[in-house]
Amino acid sequence: MDRWVKNKKILLILLALTIGLSVLISSIFFKKSTNTDELTSLKSQNEKNHNPEETHEDKKEIQLTDEQIKRFDIQTILLTKSHFQHRMTFPGQISLNENKITHVAASVPGMVKEIFKSLGETAKAGDALATLQSREMADVKSSYISAYKNLGLHKDLFERDEKLWKKQVKAEVQFIQTRNIYENAKITLEQSKQKLLALSMTEEQIHKLPTQESPLNIYTIDSPIDGKIIERHITLGEVITSDKQVFVIANLDTVWINLAIPAEELPKIKKDQKVDIFAHQGELLCTGFIMYVSPVINEESRTGRAVIQLENPRHELHPGDFIKAQVVVSEKSDLLSLPHSAAQRIDGKTFIFIKSKSNVFEAKSINIKGSDKGEFIEVMDGLKEGDEVVIKNSFLLKAELGKSEAEHAH
Repeated sequence: MDRWVKNKKILLILLALTIGLSVLISSIFFKKSTNTDELTSLKSQNEKNHNPEETHEDKKEIQLTDEQIKRFDIQTILLTKSHFQHRMTFPGQISLNENKITHVAASVPGMVKEIFKSLGETAKAGDALATLQSREMADVKSSYISAYKNLGLHKDLFERDEKLWKKQVKAEVQFIQTRNIYENAKITLEQSKQKLLALSMTEEQIHKLPTQESPLNIYTIDSPIDGKIIERHITLGEVITSDKQVFVIANLDTVWINLAIPAEELPKIKKDQKVDIFAHQGELLCTGFIMYVSPVINEESRTGRAVIQLENPRHELHPGDFIKAQVVVSEKSDLLSLPHSAAQRIDGKTFIFIKSKSNVFEAKSINIKGSDKGEFIEVMDGLKEGDEVVIKNSFLLKAELGKSEAEHAH
């Protein structure tokens, strides 16, 4: 009995300890939970009152020293509204004016007797370039002289018979016969003359032919235009055929600029658009206007052709030279615009660096309008008039910003 009472007391003591321990654990857990809720509530309140986008860490800023700004050659301008020209830059090449070039060929076969002009020399229209000895030329000239003299004879007979017929001394039938022979002689002479004209002889040369003392087999190759001899394919003593090209003469007072326009940009290029022509080194050479835009796309290069004609009185533009051309595709007034080099791509967006305070440059996202081939871009939004914008070497700021962000990430 005493033993059972003793065991009962032990059980009651253990039960009391268990209950006390449970109460203690519950109290500790409740206090911890309350503290956690308070911290969560406080954190939530802080997040509501604090915009992370406005923190210095999230701003895309870079600070440089005076020495870095000088070394990087960072240049800025104050943004103002101005007249905006949307320009597109294309490669091009100077070429001969295709309307001012001639390929000179001999009209008759023969042997080269004399050459009067050399490669690079200037010729005037009508200047003798070379002479040939040609049997065919002698035959044509002889036919003309014969027809000329025959016409003179029949003209005298016609005039004599006409007088006799009017005096009724000559029968009308005989007079008509004489007149027909005279008319046929005129036709024969005209045919001979046309053959000589086809062989590049002038009216004046043909008129002097019956009285000239020079050999009839001499054929002179004359220059048809004013220009410079840019090709010569003839040598003394050479026997040439009637289809051989012996000289190429070009008038360099005007030249053409051929631009290669990518197929996707071709619809923007129109006749009469203004074009600034720059040397390959960047120097402005002159200004012209588009005179022709080809509707045909080159299958290999996938480009179209645009042509500008330029005056070249001093022959300073050399066919074959490469150039850059800026085509003004549109113009507007009172717009914010920047050089295309000022814009940088960061995280897939277009950014401009502005000088927000002393030696601090901030990258601001903007919306722009303009082609990658344009020299300037139109700022749609993101900047305002008066902002101090980096226009030179902004890519160096982009590189420094990338380094700074990488260091913060670590």
